[in-house]
Amino acid sequence: MSKKAKKEVVVVKELSQSELQKLAHSGTKEAIEKIEKYIKIEKDYEKRTYAQIALNECEMFFYQPKNEKEDEEFTLSELIRRKERYIDERTMKMCDIKERIEKLMLEKKVHEKVLAKHKNKKEDWKYNWMQDFVLMEENELHKIEEDLEYDEAWVAEAKKMITTARYKNMPAHHLEHFDFNFGENSLEDEKDNCDCENDCDCEDVFKGMV
Repeated sequence: MSKKAKKEVVVVKELSQSELQKLAHSGTKEAIEKIEKYIKIEKDYEKRTYAQIALNECEMFFYQPKNEKEDEEFTLSELIRRKERYIDERTMKMCDIKERIEKLMLEKKVHEKVLAKHKNKKEDWKYNWMQDFVLMEENELHKIEEDLEYDEAWVAEAKKMITTARYKNMPAHHLEHFDFNFGENSLEDEKDNCDCENDCDCEDVFKGMV
C-alpha cells in the first residue's frame, strides 16, 4: 500500500502594527510577499486594512526609481498599463459592434418578410432597413481591428524596453497611486469643461489661473 505524501501546511504568523511598519519601510520583495501572505489569511477588517496600507508603502519604496534609466522605465510601465487598458476597452467595443451587426442581420430577415407580405408598401418602407447600417458598423469594426493590431505591436515592443527586473511584473494597482499627467489636462481642456453661462465669465476665470 503506497503512502500518501503529507501536505505541507504553511503557517503565516500574525503581524503586529510595528512589524508591518518595519516591513513597509524595508521596501524589499521579501517584505511585500510576507505582507501579501498575511493579508490573505487575516480576517479582521481593521488589521487587514492596516496591512494593506503597509503593503502600499512597501511597494512605494520597492518600485521607486533609483536613477534616470529606471525613471524612464517606470514611466514607460504606466504608458503600457494605459495602452493595455485601452486595448481591453476597444476589444469590448468590438464585441458590442459584432452584436449590433448580428442584430441588424436578424432585423434584415424580418424586414424582407415584411416587404414581401406588404408589397403595396414596399416603396414606402424599403428604407426602414438598409445595408448601409451594416456597412457603417463593419467599417468601424475594421478600423478598430487595424488600430488594435498596431497597439498590440506597440505594447510588445515597449515591454522589451523594460529591463529593470522589478518593473517587469509590477502590479498595475501600484501605478494607479501616481499622478501621471503627461500634460493632458491642458487649460483648453479645462475651458471646454467650464460651466460658465457665457464666454466672458469663463475667460475671467482662466485669466486668473495663468
